[in-house]
Amino acid sequence: MVFLWLTRFAPFAPLKGGAFDYSRDLILSLSQRGNVEVLAFESEAVVPPEADSVQWETLPHSDPSQLNSLLSSLPNVAFRNVDRAYLDRVIERAANVDAIFVDFIAMAWLVEPLVKALEGWHDRPPVIMVTHNHEHDVRKQMARNTRVSPMRFALALDAAKAGRLERRANMSADGITAITSSDADAFGRYAQTPTITLPPAYRGPSLQQRTIDANTPRVATVLGNRDAHHKMMVLDRTLSAFAAARLEKAVTIDIAGGGDFSRVSGAYPDFRFSGFVPDIVSYLSGVRLGLMSDDIGGGFKIRAMTYAFLRVPMLALHEAMRGMEFVEGVHFVGADDLADMAAQARLLIDDVDRLNALHEAAFEFAKARFDPASPGVRLSEFVNRLKDSRSAAAKGARVK
Repeated sequence: MVFLWLTRFAPFAPLKGGAFDYSRDLILSLSQRGNVEVLAFESEAVVPPEADSVQWETLPHSDPSQLNSLLSSLPNVAFRNVDRAYLDRVIERAANVDAIFVDFIAMAWLVEPLVKALEGWHDRPPVIMVTHNHEHDVRKQMARNTRVSPMRFALALDAAKAGRLERRANMSADGITAITSSDADAFGRYAQTPTITLPPAYRGPSLQQRTIDANTPRVATVLGNRDAHHKMMVLDRTLSAFAAARLEKAVTIDIAGGGDFSRVSGAYPDFRFSGFVPDIVSYLSGVRLGLMSDDIGGGFKIRAMTYAFLRVPMLALHEAMRGMEFVEGVHFVGADDLADMAAQARLLIDDVDRLNALHEAAFEFAKARFDPASPGVRLSEFVNRLKDSRSAAAKGARVK
């Protein structure tokens, strides 16, 4: 089979973040089931690695004026990527592929015009929308939790635009992939489009054994890339709540991952800021507890798999783990809000028996659930089901 994958940029270093990680892993997993032809915009910084079953084609593109984004009906992330030459190239290549994947809300503008252009084609390839979040919900949360009025208005407007684009793309597509079951349920409330829930695969390091004891540093980590606006909002809210509870006086709270922490590190001098850690295995071997404090933003949290495979017990907000299939009380300890998380962290940090039981259960679950080969297998099977359904519908129409 031949698959055409439509994305913004080749999802490789130096590009960072969960969205790029998810796209990259889906492409690599799908390439084990057939040839993947990826169409992306040129980027001098990104050179994708060569692979026999993945072919790359890049097109020139320049960012439009951000001021014009306010006047557009599209959310900013999609407005920046609208390109007629890109759409024309997709249509040219569509006749020679078995399925077309439209990756992320940034490229969702393609779905309606692409499906319209392919109308009437005999045995046309199904167009599948690859979602990373329930975007409308995530952006509404961002707007609701922004204190500055002009920014709150701009984010609310962008959320409305994202919701409109998301709905139209999902309703026009032949299939949808959802990253969590809760996202799939949300899409199903307005679209009858066939949907598959496709959590990320894990390709990183793992530990077969670990024991937390009295010699393990009493460190709780807040891990994650903070380049996105809403992720820095989450960090601000987390540190404010923890400081109000004086948690940093009882437990060493370490902030790790990419991003500019200069502003928050000055505001919270009693917290530790490790920033980007090049050796994640060594770093996490020196912590007792992984905190998932995301009260803004949906989707699957990639770092939950990192914690699970590297045997770091998780303390998480219920909202942060929604739809991810980890079981509260078995694979992680749940908290109602940030104040509750701070209170539970004080008690949990020294309960080494429970910490060891949590990471053991989470590791066994993750090992069985997040096989790197699984997304490619399930995606190719999904394509076959969509093609069979279209063929059956076409035969039924001819009989009538």
